[in-house]
Amino acid sequence: MIYGLAVESELRLTSVDEVAEREGEPAIRVVFGSPEYFQTMRPVSAPDPDDWVQHVVLADGSVYMKADVVFEAVISPDGRGVVCRKLGDVDQRSFEANLMNFVVSASLTLQGEEPLHATVVDIEGRAVGLLGLSGAGKSTLAAFLISRGADLVTDDMLRVKFTDDALLVYPGPYRLKLLDEPGNRFLPAAVAHGHFNPLSGKIMVQPREKVRADQGPMRLSALFHIGHPDDQGPIEGVSSARLVGLDLATTLISSTMDTRYAEPNRLARQIRFAARVASALPIYELRYPRNFDIMDKVAAEIRRVIQ
Repeated sequence: MIYGLAVESELRLTSVDEVAEREGEPAIRVVFGSPEYFQTMRPVSAPDPDDWVQHVVLADGSVYMKADVVFEAVISPDGRGVVCRKLGDVDQRSFEANLMNFVVSASLTLQGEEPLHATVVDIEGRAVGLLGLSGAGKSTLAAFLISRGADLVTDDMLRVKFTDDALLVYPGPYRLKLLDEPGNRFLPAAVAHGHFNPLSGKIMVQPREKVRADQGPMRLSALFHIGHPDDQGPIEGVSSARLVGLDLATTLISSTMDTRYAEPNRLARQIRFAARVASALPIYELRYPRNFDIMDKVAAEIRRVIQ
């Protein structure tokens, strides 16, 4: 079980617990493919040199994905079948982490869902999501919050479920990707036992020695969007403001995973998804200087808002 999904995999997943056989078909089935298979499936068009993950919708509606030196995969048009192979000498844990992140999100998109690019932490029983582009500081803030008593629910990908009165978040693999400096500042013991992820340039760590016992979904209390430092001017102090209207819609749509998948009907689906999320919980813009010394105030602002 991963992100609340039953996944049948030829790859033994080291970061999630195995479960007994279940009735019914799995949500996703992962098998290994030969180099010859990928030779026939690989698109003829040259990849974008500035794109770190190649993503191509093939003629039959399936999706080809490739991350150099890590993996390549083909996902069936219905999102339920994945053929993959490892590239280069990447270690098994990095291969698994990147495969599960990129491929599962693409599979869910093909199945009609809209997973979010987010990190979620449990703060005293309240699940709080952090949205933002890669490099915005989601994992750094999550590591700080964990160092102050929070715990990780999911990193990078957030899969949600709508109920009558709440938005539920499913836990992901118990690992957090961190840069060296914030990792050594906030979770040094975890970093000492972590391992390098060549695709992200970060260290993958298990935040706590003891993994969460309860792997069921949690009610999501709020989402906080963190702007990328390169897109913001100088910021003084810590503040948050609830997003509304067009700002809210564009923030949620831009925070969906697998943004390279741009089929015509997807935007309408994303707009409906954003409206449902906005009606289920508050979404805030969180602003603060990128300074480690101010992190206590950032944590205090988050706690103030969710109380």
